[in-house]
Amino acid sequence: MMPAAGASAAPASSAPSVAAEAPSPEATAPTEPYDIAHARIEEERGEPMGLAARVTVPPELQHYSDRRRFLAVQMADSQEEKYDLPQDDADLVAMYRAGKLVEMPLITDDYILYDIGTDATDDPMVKYDPAAKKDVPLFASAADLDAALASLADQAPHARTARARAAAESRRKFLAGYYDDPAKREELLRKGVDVASLAANFEGTSYDLADPAARARFDARLLSLTRPQTRPVIEELAREYRTKFGRLLPITSLVRTERYQRRLSRVNANATHVEIPPHTTGCAFDISYRYMAADEQQFLMDRIAQLEDEGKVEAIKERRNHFHVFVFADGRRPPEALVAQFLDEVDASHAAERAAAPRRSGRARHGARAR
Repeated sequence: MMPAAGASAAPASSAPSVAAEAPSPEATAPTEPYDIAHARIEEERGEPMGLAARVTVPPELQHYSDRRRFLAVQMADSQEEKYDLPQDDADLVAMYRAGKLVEMPLITDDYILYDIGTDATDDPMVKYDPAAKKDVPLFASAADLDAALASLADQAPHARTARARAAAESRRKFLAGYYDDPAKREELLRKGVDVASLAANFEGTSYDLADPAARARFDARLLSLTRPQTRPVIEELAREYRTKFGRLLPITSLVRTERYQRRLSRVNANATHVEIPPHTTGCAFDISYRYMAADEQQFLMDRIAQLEDEGKVEAIKERRNHFHVFVFADGRRPPEALVAQFLDEVDASHAAERAAAPRRSGRARHGARAR
């Protein structure tokens, strides 16, 4: 039967249409332990968090009246302990092999390494030359090096374009400048072999260094290293924080290489330019308070202040949502005479920054606390 004039035809299907439903929170919730813990860090607290929270910063976590002193204390301790400073990932590998650095697991019952290394771009298979500010490629074997040099020697005269020929010749000369020297060749090959060996078996995990993504994961894991004396301080703070608040302590930075530090200092005002950056010693770590309510921040600051009063750490509350903590190797502060030697170096490195920034007087001179 035809529909009456003016009436619309019936739809082809009489099945009711169903509006698309958004997935339930349960369906989109993280399921892996790390992802669950990561999400809990960022949970809303129902009150101001981070810089918006109203807290009382202890004098121990404020700047000294002489703002140079904070870095000078850490530099003096590093000098007294004669720490090796890693220029690059290859140095981190060597320090780890020698037991000078230990690994912090990605997640434990008490803390989480919160996005450590996610912005790192260091290539594990390079040696950083700080004098020339150049990256020198490393090779897993002498055969790999010889093959690379032979390939470049072939490309230099035979590449399709003049630009490609010039680039191949330039790279060949660059490599030759380092590897033609027998002593440098031996050192660089040893470093390349060490890096490749650890990547092949890093406590049971293998990283394919031919895969850029795997290289990045290996690089990030190397940034989870710290000095042996720093680990128990982190573990103690994390255990106390988790016991009180039921959350994992978010650790956002541990060791850094000189190469990484120099790059970071271009985008992070808290990343210092001084000759002994605290994080390169492996003694420093950062805690994020970005998502912490006032009571969480106050608890941590008061506890860190206590550790500083005991002479175990040097610390500060940074404006970029971090607590920076530097752990002294033997639980005592460096001699004042040594600290004084580094004041001028800090002054020279931060002259422009200090001239532009307002002075704060949260700490008294020569380490006496302003109460």
